[in-house]
Amino acid sequence: MSWNDNQGGGGGGPWGSGGNNNNGQNPWGQRPQGGGGPDGPDLDEVVRDMQRKIRGMFGGGGSGGKGGSGGSGGAGAFGFGLIVLILIGVWFIMPGSGWYQVNPSQAGVVLRFGEYDRTTGSGFHFKLPTPIESVIIEDVTATRTITIGQGSEGQMLTRDQNIVDIDFSVQWRVDPSENGVRNFLFNVRDPETTVAAVAQSAMREVIGTSDREFIFTVGRGEVSQRTRELLQSVLNDYQAGIQILQVNLQTAQAPASVIDAFRDVDAAEQDAEQAILQATAFANSTIPQARGEAAQLTQAAEAYRDSVIAEAQGQADRFVAIYEQYILAPEVTRRRMYLETMERVLGRSNLTILDADAGAVPYLPLNQLDAPRTQPRSQTGGNN
Repeated sequence: MSWNDNQGGGGGGPWGSGGNNNNGQNPWGQRPQGGGGPDGPDLDEVVRDMQRKIRGMFGGGGSGGKGGSGGSGGAGAFGFGLIVLILIGVWFIMPGSGWYQVNPSQAGVVLRFGEYDRTTGSGFHFKLPTPIESVIIEDVTATRTITIGQGSEGQMLTRDQNIVDIDFSVQWRVDPSENGVRNFLFNVRDPETTVAAVAQSAMREVIGTSDREFIFTVGRGEVSQRTRELLQSVLNDYQAGIQILQVNLQTAQAPASVIDAFRDVDAAEQDAEQAILQATAFANSTIPQARGEAAQLTQAAEAYRDSVIAEAQGQADRFVAIYEQYILAPEVTRRRMYLETMERVLGRSNLTILDADAGAVPYLPLNQLDAPRTQPRSQTGGNN
């Protein structure tokens, strides 16, 4: 039966009010708008009905009408409970309201009334409704790059009072630990600007303690490593929640205004180094040769010394032996010494002595006159 049907049922509405005795008014004393015909109930009537049902659920509703009021109250309680269940279901189903998802490359930070509460890893997680708790999703695996060195910010002073142009890049990411993500979100207002400022300061300190030649040649890797360590140390002191992955020293050169002069200096230094290398090579080849010749001369002198000493010692021994024989037989010894001396002296000459009493006929071969001249010479050489 329609709520506005004033016919039948004793002329009473659903709450027991007579349909012909209210002068066209609804049960709350108001006339229905739109003529009160067979159309559906108006908005005010529905709102009032809902308020009455809510009061009935909490024990504040009265009988309200004649007959059927108890059934209406039970139906209202059931409807309200159903609405509550539907709202709870919607809260759990809607993304970001009751649950949220964190990807493997991300970390979730849950805020309760705007204050940090916890950090969650990858997966599905539940939280309290949005007005109570909110979540911030942060990527903790993405590598971020900052390039420093454009313009005057790249000009730095070395330890040997030279100005160099430095271009370098910094690769960093969010610290994936629980405290790292929290610090990154709440301790640093502008992480990229902070990393750039600290990196520039760290590079200036490292360049200021290094020589120009070292930076331009063999020290590029060491400069990058020292800068990374110093940068990470400062960010840790700030509790910035940032990990420095790598510092790449891209360009290290003299300023454009003086680069020609630097090149001339470098060329002169290379020429000097080349001359030093050539001199060193010459010294390395000459010194061993001189040492060899000196050793050879030393050995020859030592051999001559030994031979002279040996000869003198032999002559002394011979003189002693002859003297001993002379004491025993002076005449014989004198005769033998005379003959040996004459043999040694005459053996070097071309003179031939013949005994006239021997009766020998001398034969002189004319074609061999030169032979006797060369033979004594060879004998003389053998005696020496």
